[in-house]
Amino acid sequence: MKKKVLAALLCTTMAASMLTACGGEKKETEKKEETKTESSTEKKTDTKVTEKTEITFWHAMSGSNEEAIQKITDDFMEQNENVSVKLVNQGGYMDLFDKLMASAKADQLPTMTQIYSNRLSWYVSKGLVADLTPYMEDEQTGFTEEDLADIPEMFLADGIWDGKQYAIPFNKSQMVLYYNETMFEEAGVEVPKTWDEWTAAAEKLTVDEDKDGEPEVYGCVFANNLSTDIAPWLKQAGGSTMNEETNELYFDTPETKEAIEFLNSMFQAKTARFAGDDENANVPVQDGRAAMCVASTSALPYIEEGTMEGITINAAALPGHKTDDQLYYGTNVAVFDSATDMQKQAAWEYIKFLTNTENTAYFAAETGYIPVRVSAQEDPVFAKVLEEKPIKQLSLECFDKGFQGTRNIGGKNALDELGKQLDLVFSGEKGIDEALKDAQTNGEQAMKEAQSN
Repeated sequence: MKKKVLAALLCTTMAASMLTACGGEKKETEKKEETKTESSTEKKTDTKVTEKTEITFWHAMSGSNEEAIQKITDDFMEQNENVSVKLVNQGGYMDLFDKLMASAKADQLPTMTQIYSNRLSWYVSKGLVADLTPYMEDEQTGFTEEDLADIPEMFLADGIWDGKQYAIPFNKSQMVLYYNETMFEEAGVEVPKTWDEWTAAAEKLTVDEDKDGEPEVYGCVFANNLSTDIAPWLKQAGGSTMNEETNELYFDTPETKEAIEFLNSMFQAKTARFAGDDENANVPVQDGRAAMCVASTSALPYIEEGTMEGITINAAALPGHKTDDQLYYGTNVAVFDSATDMQKQAAWEYIKFLTNTENTAYFAAETGYIPVRVSAQEDPVFAKVLEEKPIKQLSLECFDKGFQGTRNIGGKNALDELGKQLDLVFSGEKGIDEALKDAQTNGEQAMKEAQSN
């Protein structure tokens, strides 16, 4: 019965991906029934690992994120005496991805890794990633029907290629609008829910006391890598970044132009700016030098720790336009096919433990990430966090509006080319029409080059 349910889920997810391929992103269309899986501490985990086995997990987590993974891993090894999990911090994400590529070319891949799906696509295309479907279907150590129903569809879909599950969701977050509550109250401004309201709020909240054209307080701040995560504005304008099935880019389209015109209007009016030397968009808001910023929910711990006394920061969903799509992003966990059969089994059992209700709830409680199971809301640890920090509820409430970005091989390279052109637009050095035309041409070339490697 479980195999039929999983097969149906994979087929449904594939169909959903194909239907939205013209739009370029995968949409979460329905909420999953909340379920509660059995606590991992109630009994020893069922296992098929019958001999001492060591697995290596490469990741890019640091600070409290790494501490949380270490605790979960220690708990797993205590309950699974035959398995030794070697956690290897490879630095930041780019360090991790560079080392993974080097290890792939040297035929020295780790057992498993944390990775974005737009990076994993290349490894899947080369046959380097283990298909986890048989492990998910296993009667003894696989997922139950309740497990499958508990994971948001958009998260599972992010790890599926050609009907096979190559990755399981791990640390996810949402792009949100952070705002200074006091500034909004003093200016009599409501939290914006539409593009027009956002533009008006940014204008009213911008402060340029000496009229030198360089505001002391900006209405809104955006991340320096805006082009990488441009998808929500294109989606909300009725468009998309690219087609995952055909690799067609949609940079030079009326929908993309509408989205860029909206963003550019704030940059040209000096009511918005990039993070610049602040590096992270949330820093100016924390310091009282901006009223709003667009950033990930994963930034919440840093906001809580670094916000100046007297400033209260809250968060809201991104204001909508033609649609109200909300971008979710984050990494998954994948197992490489070079691992032995016993290592693959051990890795699967570790992944299942890492992402069960209790542990995804604990990880979300200790970090800025959101749980990858709906039932985590009922877990006592995370339920307490939700009560104390209602801001964390936002991402759970937006699941039905959520989507994750495309996973095209070379898609990131194409978006980098778009970013170069948008930088010229936002700085006033180039017109939108010319920039998008050049972005289309250069992006197509960059994608082709990446796909040929």
